Amino acid sequence: MGSAVFTEAILIVASVIIAAGLAGVVMTKVGTFQSTFTQTTENQKQTILTNIKIIYAQNSTSTSVSAWVKNIGTYSITNTQNVDVYFGQTGAMQRIPYNAGSSPSWTFSSPVTSWDKANTVQINLSNLSTIQCSKVYELQVTTPNGVSDEYFATFC
Repeated sequence: MGSAVFTEAILIVASVIIAAGLAGVVMTKVGTFQSTFTQTTENQKQTILTNIKIIYAQNSTSTSVSAWVKNIGTYSITNTQNVDVYFGQTGAMQRIPYNAGSSPSWTFSSPVTSWDKANTVQINLSNLSTIQCSKVYELQVTTPNGVSDEYFATFC
């Protein structure tokens, strides 16, 4: 009878150790899942709170365009060098790189590191293909988190 009690005690201790180990693994995975869920929720919140509006665009010369874009969201846009700008005739737009050494390129009229809510920035596109009068052009500005606005215009 003494050996049965001793065997049961060993099995109970082993069961408790195994249960504690499994609980530790499960809790670690729950923490990882919670961290991923929190980051995903934060990214979705930023996307929902981001909004821009292209107010106006005009051609300064036959190969350059200036556009004014307002942050109408409640989220400040950071990493402004990662804003994507597309320009061209409707159906034939191309991505214009930021401040590139090659042509064409685009820049902000003044340095912008954080594009705060309610602020309007001027974007200058330069060294474009010659803008043709009476053709419809499309300008699209996309923030780093994927929110965009489009503007259609006939220049000259």
